[in-house]
Amino acid sequence: MSDLAKALPAYFGLSGVTAVKERGSYLLNSAKIHKSNSTPKEIYARCNLSQQLEKAGQPLADAIIPTPEGEPFVSLGCEIYVMTKHLAGREPSLDSLSDMKMALEALASFHKTARNLENPPEVCPPLTEIFAKESLAPIVKQLNRRPRLTDFDVLILKHADFYMKQAKTAEQILTSTDYDNLYQEAVTNGHICHSSLKEESFSIHDEICYITRLNDARVNLQLEDIAAILRRYARKSSRAIPAKQFLEIYDNVLPLPASAEKIIYAQLLFPWSFLKIVSQYYSKKRNFIPAAINSRMDAVLDEQEGYGEYVGGLG
Repeated sequence: MSDLAKALPAYFGLSGVTAVKERGSYLLNSAKIHKSNSTPKEIYARCNLSQQLEKAGQPLADAIIPTPEGEPFVSLGCEIYVMTKHLAGREPSLDSLSDMKMALEALASFHKTARNLENPPEVCPPLTEIFAKESLAPIVKQLNRRPRLTDFDVLILKHADFYMKQAKTAEQILTSTDYDNLYQEAVTNGHICHSSLKEESFSIHDEICYITRLNDARVNLQLEDIAAILRRYARKSSRAIPAKQFLEIYDNVLPLPASAEKIIYAQLLFPWSFLKIVSQYYSKKRNFIPAAINSRMDAVLDEQEGYGEYVGGLG
């Protein structure tokens, strides 16, 4: 048995208790102690957010549990340990309407609660600014000047025009809406986004769906979370549930602005995956296996038709 399994609980005020080690974490019934890669500042911010959300009535499955001294973590040498709530839930299935309904209703409830809180987290830049920065044009210009091209260079040039047009269309759609006003309202009133939604960001326990992993939560227009889960659904599922049905489920809990469909469509249309792989490939700090990044690019290109058809349902 690990010495930490006996020692760690005591630091969190649980003397005489032994934890059960599981995959690098230490479980104690409904609590979990685990090593954190976050900075103290980030942990304080997350703890503050968790406490405010719970005070406002938002149930959390992994809120930080402070030490008896009120600290949100324990430092042991160079390592930081955090104790959080722990419910043995399951991820929602992307191909289950009942699971996705629970997830969207949970997201809408979280968004409703996560507004007008004291000391909100940092603010994300607006999409209009991000769209303007994410451009293929400089890379295409650079490639056209090269005397010799790699196979990956040729692949990028072959598809660049399509994705550049897609990005431009997304930008034009976004600027044709009241996005700027909605974004400013969200910033003014501290609307909080999860900002990194995936299936593992939801946990279903006893048929209640919780929003988890709030490490990247930021103030932003909350429509971005809806776009994120829809993008994930369009790429990873059978796409059996129409996008508009997703929005209807969310709208029944938290009414959407009139322009929501267009704004979400612009975000789904923007070629995030293609741009991300291109950016990583041409980064000066390359850290990837060529075969792996080529495989990821092939996957993005192969899924384009089905993804584009699903996204088009909002266009």
